[in-house]
Order: sequence, then structure tokens, then C-alpha cells
Amino acid sequence: MKDNPTDLESAVPDDANDIATIVLDQFYPHPPERVWSVMACPDAMEEWLMDPIGFRPEVGTRFRFTSFPIPMADFSGALSCEVLAATPNAVLSIRWWDMKSAKNREWTVTWTLHEVPGGTMVTLRHEGFDPDDSASRVYRTLSERGWPGTMGRLGRCIDFARTGDDQPPHCLVTDVSA
Repeated sequence: MKDNPTDLESAVPDDANDIATIVLDQFYPHPPERVWSVMACPDAMEEWLMDPIGFRPEVGTRFRFTSFPIPMADFSGALSCEVLAATPNAVLSIRWWDMKSAKNREWTVTWTLHEVPGGTMVTLRHEGFDPDDSASRVYRTLSERGWPGTMGRLGRCIDFARTGDDQPPHCLVTDVSA
């Protein structure tokens, strides 16, 4: 009953009912330039996301991520990736697919940066889960539970990134994974 104004489901944004997509907002008390410089840095990415091999924040860059395998989600931890969007201080979008899975699955993860009073709001959008595939549902559940911690690690990386007086933050050289 979409026309019924008391139907709460109709009052919820479409993304909230879309089980093929995860959407998460995270605030960082830093300007977009600082958030971007850490988010798009390969050395820092290893500390907050996954270990990138060959990553550059340039559209069309193909690279790999390595992570822990999750057999129950048909996830080998060996991902092929491609940068779909890389607009400094605004958006980073990566498509990835499992190199060792028998099924042809791919996901897109997009981080959109919005300057807000006192800092930057980052909206994460992880798309591509198949609600009809049990392994994909497991991967979605694990991803949904894992993204808040990942975004928290990104925040710690941003907080601890070294800065010079007139230069952007440098990539990290310390482990902030705790």
C-alpha cells in the first residue's frame, strides 16, 4: 500500500529496502582534502581496507586486493579490481570480483565525500549482492557488519596521518589497526 501515508515502508528511502546494496554514512572531523589524501593512498589503504597491489586513484586502473578468505561466502580473498571513478576530494568508486570464485559475481563500492560543517561526511555504497544466492547473502551480512569497523579504521588513519605545514597528509608509516 504505497499510497497509504501511515505505511512506514513507503516512508523509507529505497536504499533501505534494497538488500542488494549497503549504504553507510560516516562523519570525519577533517576537510575533504585530508580524507581523500588518506583514502586514496595505497599505503594507507592497506591499513584501513585491504592490501592493494597496483592501486592508483586513476579511472581505469586495474589492480588487486588481497584479504582473508571466507569459504562460507564463496570469497577467496583474491580480488581483481578496477577504478571506476576517482575525483579528488569527492568520489572513489571501485568494482571488484573474486578471481577464484566459480560464480561470476562483481560488486561496486563507492565512497562519496561531502563537505559539511566541521568536517566531511563520507557515504559508502556497496552494491551487487544477489539476494537469491546464499553465499552472496552471507557475504552481504559479513560486509554490512564489517564496514563500520573499516570506516572506523579509515578515521583513525586520517586522524594519525602525518601533515606538513603546507602539504597534504602523507601516507601512514604506523599501524593504527588496533
